[in-house]
Parts: sequence; C-alpha cells; structure tokens
Amino acid sequence: MKTVATLGSHCALQLLKGAKDEGFNTLIVTERRREGLYRRFSFIDQFLGVERFSEVVDEAKLRFLEEADSILIPHGTLISQVGVDLVEERLRVPIFGNRWILRWEADRNLKDRLMRRAGLEPPRSFASPDEIDRLCIVKLPGAEGGRGYFLASNPKEFHETFDALVKRGLIDPKLKSQVYIQEYAVGVPIYFQYFYSPLDDRLDLLGIDRRYETTVDSIGRIPARYQVDIDPTYIVVGNIPLVLRESLLEDVFEMGESFVKASKDLVQPGIIGPFCIEGVYDERGVFIPFEFSARIVAGTNLFISGSPYSALLYDESMSMGRRIAVEIKRASESNDLSKILT
Repeated sequence: MKTVATLGSHCALQLLKGAKDEGFNTLIVTERRREGLYRRFSFIDQFLGVERFSEVVDEAKLRFLEEADSILIPHGTLISQVGVDLVEERLRVPIFGNRWILRWEADRNLKDRLMRRAGLEPPRSFASPDEIDRLCIVKLPGAEGGRGYFLASNPKEFHETFDALVKRGLIDPKLKSQVYIQEYAVGVPIYFQYFYSPLDDRLDLLGIDRRYETTVDSIGRIPARYQVDIDPTYIVVGNIPLVLRESLLEDVFEMGESFVKASKDLVQPGIIGPFCIEGVYDERGVFIPFEFSARIVAGTNLFISGSPYSALLYDESMSMGRRIAVEIKRASESNDLSKILT
C-alpha cells in the first residue's frame, strides 16, 4: 500500500484526510514544535519530525520516506522552505505532479513566460524601481503568503516603503534586488482552483476563493474621519469562498485549458493535478491575471467537504486533497503512476 506524505503546514490536514478517505496510509513531515497539533488528528498514521523542513532531503529522512513507500504531495511550503533546487536535485521520493514546473512558479520571469504562452496577459512589469511611473505592487520571491508585498507609485516611495518594512522586520534587506514589480490591477481578487487529470485529459474547476489579507483588507474598517498613515501589507490570514456569475464560467474553463496546453509545450510533462490562476475582475467585468500556482493552494482548505463546483461534478464530498488521492488510486490500479508522478 502506497503512503501519501506531505509537509506539515499549508494544507496538510486536507491532503491527509483526503488520502485516508481513499484508503491510503498517511505520513506527515512536521517541525517538532508543531507536532502536537497534528497528533490531534487520527487520520495521520506516521510522523517524521524535523527541526526545519529543509531536512526532508537529508539521507536519513529520505530513507524513512522511501521505506514507507511514500508519494509526496507538494504545496507552497515545499517551495518556500525547501526550495526548488533541492526538490529537483535531492528529493528523490516520487512527487505527485510535475516537480519541474515548481521552478516556473518560483521564478517571476519564467512565470510571466508561461502565462503569456497561455494567453494570460499579466499587468506590465518593471525591471527596476527607477522605472516605476504608476501604482505598482512589489512582490518578494517565493511562496510566502503575501509577506513583504507593498505598493509604490514612484522610485522614492519604493525605497522609503521598502526601508520601513525592513525596520518592522517584514522584509529581509538582502531581497531588494530580487523583488518583482508589477503594475497594480484594480479589481476584485479571484483565485480559481483547477484540477487537471492526465488519465482522462480532463480539466475540472473545484472551487473559487479570495484571500483575506492584513492590513489591506482591514483598513476599510477605520472610519474616514480618522486620519491614519498606514502602509498596507498583504499577508494572507485566511480565505473566503466565492461563487462566480455563471455567465463568466466559460471563460474560466478556457483559461484553465489554455494554461494546461501551454504547460505541456514549455515544461514537459505539463501540469498534473491541482493548480490555481489568480487575478482580479475589473470594473468592466474583465479578468486580469497576475499569478499562477502550479500545485494545490491553501484556499482549497475552504472546501474539505466539497465546494458548489465539486458538487456539480461528483456524487460525494470531494476536496482537492481527496481528488489527488483519487487520481493516485486510479493510476495505481491501472499501472499508470508514471503519468502522474515525477
């Protein structure tokens, strides 16, 4: 019996609950300081304790995962805390999905290239803070849940805000040369949660959410009569479910299908399983994409018992975590694991 394993953060509970529901053994790689949290849940069978998640590529830890016959499910922490170099070069246990596409998520230039190949035109980007001539959002590298993002409309604002966030401990000063500067798109933030099955060559939409971010989403709770000087930050603290107008759904599926095709063209074998396209709907009702995530996103945690969209597709409760387990089970039964693991 295969074991489904993942790192203990982000969406681990959803992933391992879905795996247990489909009859798999489950294993969590957890920082020892958080092991008590995961001990509360009976659907987790095995624990591998680490001081830091990067230890998962140490020889002893890899042997433990191999002896458990593990399939590792990637999520954002694998990118931010382990890093794509180690995932590609040293993490020799099989990964559900395309491990090489994680680099395209982490590298802003590769990300931009893949989006444009898919016909997803992101807002203009700027190579240097000195080029800023309009309202921009400045993003740090990695998958850190919006930590360190800020707004700037000219070079002076960029440097002043960056330095202020460094003093507040929200930004590492060494990252100044690595930031990604993108024109700010005004609209309602939307995150589309897709699943692509190579077994069926089928794309499903399993959920839609938006993020609740501090302090940008809390500034509106301060009455206008109070004059406050707050630089908004974009640290994600939770997610909110959202149902889209049905007339917009055809475009949503077409975007996802275009992304799947582009990923096959540029990053063989292409996207496998969950991914997310992120952007905003502007005042015209036009979707402006600005990001993608090439793996499960934390917003899927909203739908552990299923979403309005998964309910239209399945006759049982289907989280993204369980859908991954279903795909692994089907591939194992048909001897097609090579189609979904790298």
